[in-house]
Amino acid sequence: MDGRSRTQPPPEPIDIRVSDGVVTEIGPDLEPRGERRLDAEGAFVIPGLWDAHAHLDLEAARRSRIDTTATRCAQDALSLVAEAIASLPAGGSIPTVQGFGHRLSNWPRIPTVTELDAVTGPVPTVLISGDVHSGWLNSAALTALGLPAASADDPGAPMREDPWFAVLDRLDEIPGSRELRETGYSRVLADMLARGVTGVVDMAWAGAPDDWARRLAALKTQSGLPEVLPRIRVAVYRGKLERWIAAGLRTGAPLPGSPVGGDNTAVITQGPLKVIADGSMGTASAHMCEPYPPEFAAEHPHGVANIGRAELTELMARATQAGYEAAIHAIGDAAMEDVAAAFAASGATGRLEHAQLLPRDSLTRGDSALATLVSCGVELSVQPAHLLDDCEAVGRVWPGLEERTYAFADMVTAGALLHLGSDAPVAPLDPWLAMSTAVARSTPGGSIWSPSQRLSNEEVLAASVDGVGPIAVGSRADLVMLVADPLALSAEELKQVRPVATVVAGAIAHTD
Repeated sequence: MDGRSRTQPPPEPIDIRVSDGVVTEIGPDLEPRGERRLDAEGAFVIPGLWDAHAHLDLEAARRSRIDTTATRCAQDALSLVAEAIASLPAGGSIPTVQGFGHRLSNWPRIPTVTELDAVTGPVPTVLISGDVHSGWLNSAALTALGLPAASADDPGAPMREDPWFAVLDRLDEIPGSRELRETGYSRVLADMLARGVTGVVDMAWAGAPDDWARRLAALKTQSGLPEVLPRIRVAVYRGKLERWIAAGLRTGAPLPGSPVGGDNTAVITQGPLKVIADGSMGTASAHMCEPYPPEFAAEHPHGVANIGRAELTELMARATQAGYEAAIHAIGDAAMEDVAAAFAASGATGRLEHAQLLPRDSLTRGDSALATLVSCGVELSVQPAHLLDDCEAVGRVWPGLEERTYAFADMVTAGALLHLGSDAPVAPLDPWLAMSTAVARSTPGGSIWSPSQRLSNEEVLAASVDGVGPIAVGSRADLVMLVADPLALSAEELKQVRPVATVVAGAIAHTD
């Protein structure tokens, strides 16, 4: 492959030789040895990109769900549902109607199950919030799950946090729900490769260790499944950890039935233990040091701690002993304090997920949560594109805390290693959007949110390649070829980048 390395640009294009999924030679005018040749026509070559945090099940299902992102009140969502109900085919079995994207913090009031029932009747209906921390189900869906329906005495409300997550893990029990999701996977995988994503950490709720192997086998009978797949690391949640340990799995191990890539390693591997320690800003449930404004604080004045510090520490110690890295969701500043303490006490390794609000004085206190995490070697997995959706709500939900929100530059200053992701479908599964947003921090309204927290092109690219260094002999042959030098692009240009080609383990996975 002919390409140009940005770290030390040569005067002329160079060749890269790949064997068995590994870069074996780099230099000008390498002699062909009968291998397949890809002429990159002088493209810039960078390591394969990773999405450090995505929910591929929800992303696959999103494509068949109503988009409720733009709704400003419950009635907007109900109108969309009514249209979907009206378009259902007459006769036959009653299918499901599902939606995704709304944010309760953007609505003036919390709706009821009874309101949804009035529009949907017997059609099982599920509306998932854009931050995935709440679900608005109608009585038909609740009944299908064996849960109480709305009544005159209790009109019901959207479910939140742990009770909702338990339901989210059971949506396949609603007729039509599984089919709605599974038909979207092929397109998700192809889109990832078209954007240069050669690997992803999948934070979906797995039912069994061989879920992905069975899924891929089924998708092979359909058209559109890419011949070359991205690498997928699959998380396990605390409710299933002991089952996974008993199966002999640990972080980095091949999952049962995984296909093998061009480097003779498993494509699907075990990822980290995932724990959701608190709620979210969009649902006003992130665990906070200071109370929420009165209009958001009725149920939980300081948000929700889904797991206490002592229990979290014990769980992380158990996982560490069994060979698991940890990926702990912490959005509020109080949650970050708890998670930092748990990492320090348990000796666990891994990542803190989201880190949307840094605790006060994070850079000036030697014992701050941020300093503790850095000293423990904990990495920060962040999703820059969330700020595009949160910019309107943060001032209402977290008033006065805007400067500590998405404080990426402070994290880098403290010495943290960042990994960028999307949290798809909460934000698009597009690394170029994530990088562009972290560089520009431009809001949809045209302002710049905390310009001192902007990152450089070099920093965002380094945070998007799974921690690997520049391409060199011995590098994993996950490569992305680009028309332009990504380090020389403006934020707007960075957002528009699409690769010329994507290579995974030495195999061509996508060409433009």
